[in-house]
Amino acid sequence: MSERRIAYLGSSTALDGGSELCLLRMVRHFHPIHRITLFLPDDGPLFQKAREEGIDCVNLNFLRLRKHRGWNWARWWSSMRKARKRLEVECRQRGVELLHFNDFIDLPYYSVAKRLRIPSVTHLRLIISNPSARTLYRSAIRNAGCTVLPVSQAVLKNMIEGDIRIPTKVLYDPAPDSSHFHPKSQPRDPGPFRLTMVSKLLENKGHLNFLEVAHALEKRSPDRYSYTLVAPPSPGRENYEQRVRQSFARLPLDRSRWIGGAGHEALGQILRESDLLIHLPDTEDSFPGVVLEAMSCGTPVLAYRCGGIPEQLDQGAAGILVEPGNLNGVVEEVERLSSNEDLQQDIASQGLKRIQTEFSAERHFMELTAIYEGLLGE
Repeated sequence: MSERRIAYLGSSTALDGGSELCLLRMVRHFHPIHRITLFLPDDGPLFQKAREEGIDCVNLNFLRLRKHRGWNWARWWSSMRKARKRLEVECRQRGVELLHFNDFIDLPYYSVAKRLRIPSVTHLRLIISNPSARTLYRSAIRNAGCTVLPVSQAVLKNMIEGDIRIPTKVLYDPAPDSSHFHPKSQPRDPGPFRLTMVSKLLENKGHLNFLEVAHALEKRSPDRYSYTLVAPPSPGRENYEQRVRQSFARLPLDRSRWIGGAGHEALGQILRESDLLIHLPDTEDSFPGVVLEAMSCGTPVLAYRCGGIPEQLDQGAAGILVEPGNLNGVVEEVERLSSNEDLQQDIASQGLKRIQTEFSAERHFMELTAIYEGLLGE
């Protein structure tokens, strides 16, 4: 593919979420190949990191799409209108040939590509439960003529719902950086069977489900398990954090640890030290990155059968799936797995195999390049 002018837009500059990390990874990959511009809402960590690496970054200075009310809604509307106008001007000046939006929350800017008469694509990384919001999204996509890249078949099914007027291509997120997330090189240390959960402190992520399972295991098999909760704080969720901490405090002090946040290198090590990652979200999880991270580390995964998780775990062949809400079933599966080393090794092996085939970075970027070529007429 010859050099083209491609612009990316993201509505968050945090570097502690999967969406932002995927955006940075895309920009890094295509930066040596094409003339890349990255449009962001502020000069936060993602902006600074990309600029340090020589990427052309533009701060559009806008608020992200949220459930704004009152004066905050007016502030968002004003910032969005100004940013949309500037995005159009900056794209014209740079001769941008294709716009790539990073997620659903970039929806207010989809129309810019149509006005510029250039092709556009958008990743779709979430499943929305509100039918009205899904209808609004599909309408906006049809009007903008944007090609949608759902990150899983579950996202496609729930969000697009068979609308043949919307061009789509399911594109799985790639496996994480192997320099941080790689298989264990040492046999496990003797001691309690180590259970781990990793997720920001958001109500829908299921921290209380994990802790309820932990308390049930303590009643049934005292001293057999240890528990690690990696739970970075989330602004505005202080009440929820307090509830999680109160439940966590009831676990045995010598076999439980709370980690408020971990960089990639530290998280990779935590997952390699774990015997099982447990992921029990309360909503449809589109394609959780932590599941791929655990699989890359050779750590078995037990999760709810929801969202895109069954696609990651090959419908249960590369992990253990339990029906959502069945915490008793989770407890039983933990006890079954912890008593069967052959099963642990088989699941770890199957997970690594899928990482190397279905979710390889090489495959991901080959498919994305083919999408670009189709839209740009190459």
